[in-house]
Amino acid sequence: MNNEYSLQLPPGQIAPSATPHTPRDFAAMRQHQPSQLPFGINATMPPPTDAQHIMQRVDEVTTLQRMLMDPNTSSVIVTGNPGAGKSTLAALLFQRLLQARNAGQPAPSRLVWLEISPYTTVPDMLAAILNGIDAGDPGLFLLKPEQQMQCLLDALRDPRKNALVVLDQFEALLYPDDIQPGVAARGALPLFLALLQQDLGASRLLLTSYSSPFDEYAENTRVRSCLISRISIPEGIALLQQRGVRGSPEELSLVWQRCSGHVFALALFGALLNLSGISLSYFLNSDDYQPMWAGDVTSHLCAAVYHFLNPIQAQLMHALCLYHESVPLSGILTTITGEKAFGGQTMTVFEHELNMLVQYSLVQRTYNLERSAEHMPLFILHPLLRHYGVEHYLDTPEQRTAGSTSATGLRLAPNFDDTPQQNDSLQAALSQAHMQAAAYYLHLAHETAPPQEQRQILGDVEPFIAAARHYCLAWRWQRACDLIFAEHLHEMMVQLGAWNTLIGLYTTLLPPLGVIARQDQGLVASYNGMLYGRLGDYQQSINFFSQALEIQKQMGDQQGTIATLVNQGEMLRLHGDLEQSYASFEQAHVLNEQVQDQQLQCAIYHNLGLLYHSARDFELACNYYVDALKLTDESSSLNKGMILTNLGMLLYQQKQVREGIAILLAALSLRQRIHDPAVVSLEKFLHAIEAKLGPEHYQHLCQEALELQQEVFSRFVLLNI
Repeated sequence: MNNEYSLQLPPGQIAPSATPHTPRDFAAMRQHQPSQLPFGINATMPPPTDAQHIMQRVDEVTTLQRMLMDPNTSSVIVTGNPGAGKSTLAALLFQRLLQARNAGQPAPSRLVWLEISPYTTVPDMLAAILNGIDAGDPGLFLLKPEQQMQCLLDALRDPRKNALVVLDQFEALLYPDDIQPGVAARGALPLFLALLQQDLGASRLLLTSYSSPFDEYAENTRVRSCLISRISIPEGIALLQQRGVRGSPEELSLVWQRCSGHVFALALFGALLNLSGISLSYFLNSDDYQPMWAGDVTSHLCAAVYHFLNPIQAQLMHALCLYHESVPLSGILTTITGEKAFGGQTMTVFEHELNMLVQYSLVQRTYNLERSAEHMPLFILHPLLRHYGVEHYLDTPEQRTAGSTSATGLRLAPNFDDTPQQNDSLQAALSQAHMQAAAYYLHLAHETAPPQEQRQILGDVEPFIAAARHYCLAWRWQRACDLIFAEHLHEMMVQLGAWNTLIGLYTTLLPPLGVIARQDQGLVASYNGMLYGRLGDYQQSINFFSQALEIQKQMGDQQGTIATLVNQGEMLRLHGDLEQSYASFEQAHVLNEQVQDQQLQCAIYHNLGLLYHSARDFELACNYYVDALKLTDESSSLNKGMILTNLGMLLYQQKQVREGIAILLAALSLRQRIHDPAVVSLEKFLHAIEAKLGPEHYQHLCQEALELQQEVFSRFVLLNI
């Protein structure tokens, strides 16, 4: 029985506590459980805000701070067009509060910075917030969305600590782009938006986004918006001077005017001046550059900057435009050269040019303490530059400089009316580049990922997930599919509750977005049906199961059909349709009489046990659990542990307390020994019993249960357990 067969615990009589805890009498039985590090988050530290390169914008930071101090405000959303300086403004406030806290002045006790990526799901974000405020819950992903929100709300309202949580680039969740389809796969975003409207105690959330999803004119709203449109003329002149732009006040004011006070446009112009060596007056007054100041000036400045990059800088920018996530220099170089190791001189040359691009604000240096050892910097391209780079990926240094020298020796402007190259050659080039990116992540995975049997957290498989995504971007969907199954990513991510992330991956594999083998289509559709069922999306689940069954029957894939029927039956049971659930299991049982697959039969028996457990027919449920256990062997310890858990829960529910605890303790020991990440649910259940009975009474109960264990196993003819 593989992990795709849902083995959820039936509702217990005691609600699990919000904080996981292992009963102290059995602490020694539990293997070390690593903390759930942020997953799907680009950065956990704000971008640099040193005064030498960044305008400090004191007045705006103070205004933002006052808004957050309003007792009737829970959340503030900083809005504005791309490049308006939203992230920088949030980072300036973050650093101000950090300095105040370090100096012993009034400030939030917890400061959390999270940069959202296009791949971030709502559960990823919630887990990262909870970890940042020291309230992490290893079982968070296994909770229902409503329970996840309540965990976060309780943690933010904790009177012992107050927090400021910055969610930078929140628009990636609000307005997902084409690389991560299926907004439904992002989790309960409406629930999180509703949470922002609630009283968070002394804690506050600060978000940056292109726009706000809230009506700022609504009454009784606890969410306020702060629009960032442009900086003032004095600030714009100061920014240009910081970037080495020298000119008269009139010339600098004219640059500000033509850039409309847009922060990133001004930074781009500073970079353009430094890269080109052309005088300020020529950019402003020559006929060659008048087209640059018409229409979408920021986009034209992006084109001009790319035009004047040297070959190494161009290679760096072209490599970075492939990544929606932050990546270290080693990843950039692997993408450029296809090599895994680099000589010192090569690294030094590329590092120097990369630092120049950072200095010009063309590349952003970020840090994610959980993803990079010893504060190793990661790099990411501004979205405006990334979009331009993808559209013009085939542009070569020769194409950029051809015909660009005038009779006077001055380098002339590129053609700002060029249309992007959208053809097969461009797609082929991007495909090959994404293959290089995938190769980098596979190399990283093989260097850093633990062996399959030792992987316990999502961070252990994050490089494999990134490689699969780049395979999809390279149109190599079958390779992505094969990688997911070869590394058993499905099983682990299901156990850890990363269902939203899996749906995002699987959706890109299936038509119309992807093309994989027909048999794999049936399997992936079946998995999507199961995942949507666990998320409570009944209609999507039904649609994917129907699609899977149609494909599997066409292919004559009986084992696949049986597995899909089992998963469909479990989804129907969770939805409360016990009659249809039984029909699915019965159909699977009839088909398996021909196939005689012991693993599938084990799944059928176990899920029939869950079905009758839900119907409160405890005798039949118990018989099916026992029949399922008899079909397990040494290679199916995970399934054995989960079936034992359900059997123990059934006995406990029947008031056979000592017998139930005896089996639950055996299940606990087995699941901890094999590092079952879902064991946290059982640990919470036992902790709830301890909290109800009291430590002394609970210890006595456990001792009695342990003495009774062999007798209980004999009763169910489970001597081999």
